[in-house]
Amino acid sequence: MSLHPLDLAAVAGYFVLMGVLGYFTRRTRTFSEFATGKHSVPAVMVFASLAATIVGPGFSVGVSSKSWDQGFLFYFLAVTFSIQILITGLLFAPRLAQHRDCNTLGDVMRKRYGAFSHLLTGILSVGLCVGFTAIMGKVGGSMLHMITGWPLMYCLIAVTGTTALLTFAGGLRATIATEGMQFSMIAIVIPITLLLGVGQSSLSMAELSDKASELTSASFKGMTAWQMFGIAISFMLGEVLIPPYANRALSAKTQAASKSGFLMAGVFVVVWLAIVAAFGIVAHGILPADTAPDDVFVKAGQAILPVGVFGLLLATIVAVVMSSQEACLNAAASSLVRDIISIFIHPGEKWSLLLAKGGTLVLAALAIFVAQFAPSIIDGLLFLYAIWAPCMIVPLIAALYLDKAKPLAGWLSILGGGAASWAWQAAKEPGAVPAILIGIAASLVCFGIGQLLGRSKVTTTESQPI
Repeated sequence: MSLHPLDLAAVAGYFVLMGVLGYFTRRTRTFSEFATGKHSVPAVMVFASLAATIVGPGFSVGVSSKSWDQGFLFYFLAVTFSIQILITGLLFAPRLAQHRDCNTLGDVMRKRYGAFSHLLTGILSVGLCVGFTAIMGKVGGSMLHMITGWPLMYCLIAVTGTTALLTFAGGLRATIATEGMQFSMIAIVIPITLLLGVGQSSLSMAELSDKASELTSASFKGMTAWQMFGIAISFMLGEVLIPPYANRALSAKTQAASKSGFLMAGVFVVVWLAIVAAFGIVAHGILPADTAPDDVFVKAGQAILPVGVFGLLLATIVAVVMSSQEACLNAAASSLVRDIISIFIHPGEKWSLLLAKGGTLVLAALAIFVAQFAPSIIDGLLFLYAIWAPCMIVPLIAALYLDKAKPLAGWLSILGGGAASWAWQAAKEPGAVPAILIGIAASLVCFGIGQLLGRSKVTTTESQPI
């Protein structure tokens, strides 16, 4: 991609700004501050940080590429994600925020189920967050490769490495500060690009509407009911209280702040997905019909925007990637220390912070390696959803609502749900029944068995000491 110097300057300016923000938010003195910002984040920052984390490349570039081929079908399927965020805000986030002595999901699970479930939660949390970081990094690296022509590996290192350094320097505080700025860029630049695209489109509004109806109708006919249901339910359940979201709930200043932040983010997602889906439709009046779907977002932006301003769009796309990566790396490093290392040793506050900072860099390097083998955005997300939800939804919700949940129920539900989902995926989902549903059903059955056969655990009011 040939870029004007002004566009390159805009992208370079973004990285400089990130460096400045990282410098001014670098003073993190305790592990609790690194992991949850000392439980002091106000509602508006919970919202901005959560929204920036949600709006990763899957819910921007990915949705636009799908709407280019499928009209608004994918919007109708993906918008179920907002239902999850709203339910979390109403039912789960405030209950998480009650656990002022917890820094991770693993801490909450330990209070209800004991050390083994704590460890399993930590392993799943770290693995999931590394997977998300790798998928986001591949998108960001590919974008930087298009911009600069540098080798893809160098681009992967540049994007994920910059994110890792920001997270390393300031933990959650740096993450939330940069995500607030990134959210502002996302919420301004991309909607303006859509409006300008409507004005420059060679198709009238009536013609664009007809095109959307045609693509949506054809896509509906090309998918079975089970396929559509599977995608919709995966978006609705797949990211329930994943570590980056749970950390936002735990970091909130009050239960009310946690609830408000999630509810605002849920409403925002409905509007946001409509914007990026519409962008894929409008692009039909901007780009040739043979344009590759994955290139639609960037090429349409280049055709619509003047030089310099297009650079802002590219910087915004990089911000979309980095905002999600920051949240995932911070959650992964926190979970690595709190939910895995601290199971076996008690490193103390100072060493926990050092281990979390070092873990950020190690996990970022692992994500860069994994990114080379990552599938497409949407496929990668759906794969991770089919692992997390069957393992964690049932025991985690029970941990928030049941005071007498038994240890056997916790770890049996995690292992049983994960094994069932994995096996169903390996069998190519017989009858087109989604693996995520089979896994959650198995997890529920295993939890019930554990509750019947297991021994009670005395519920503690404190999490494991570091």
